[in-house]
Amino acid sequence: MTEYTFETSPELDKLAPALVAFQKAVKDPQKNSTNPHFRSKFASLEDSITAIRHVANDCGFSITQWRVGHGVSTFMLHTSGQWIRGDAELIIEKLTPQALGSATTYERRYSLLGATGTSGDVDDDAESAMQREAPQPADDIKQVKRFIDSIGGAETLEGLNMVGKTIQAAHLTDTSRSDLKAIYLAKKHELENE
Repeated sequence: MTEYTFETSPELDKLAPALVAFQKAVKDPQKNSTNPHFRSKFASLEDSITAIRHVANDCGFSITQWRVGHGVSTFMLHTSGQWIRGDAELIIEKLTPQALGSATTYERRYSLLGATGTSGDVDDDAESAMQREAPQPADDIKQVKRFIDSIGGAETLEGLNMVGKTIQAAHLTDTSRSDLKAIYLAKKHELENE
């Protein structure tokens, strides 16, 4: 989830026509990158900047971005001194340097495209927002069956814990991991009450 704030200079009479001229002249950036999770094409941050920067400069304004806290500030400055600024504060589940860097790049791209009225994604009719988990691959199903057998065959808590550690290290879908956790906890309860 992202929270947004928006500010402008008191007057926009010079910047507004420049933005209209920009939107008439700019072409959407090339969608040369691929999202492996949704198998869709999108314009990278670099491709977006390349498509936008020169047209914006030709229309008399610049666009700069910088990180603010855990978010991004996008600033449009016209040669007249008029400006528009939007800040997007990201709410990141797991705050690691990699997650922050990835989220910052993502938000810079979306903020830049949104501020300029350009598109960097193929319209998927909100399919990606549905948060559907991909179907389980056959290998995942086989692995889950083996883990279920191992959990069922555990005769001691120590043996069950070893199976649990193996499950934790395995590459499984969230659904498989959740299902195995329920089976694991039921077996643990059974062994504790013997």
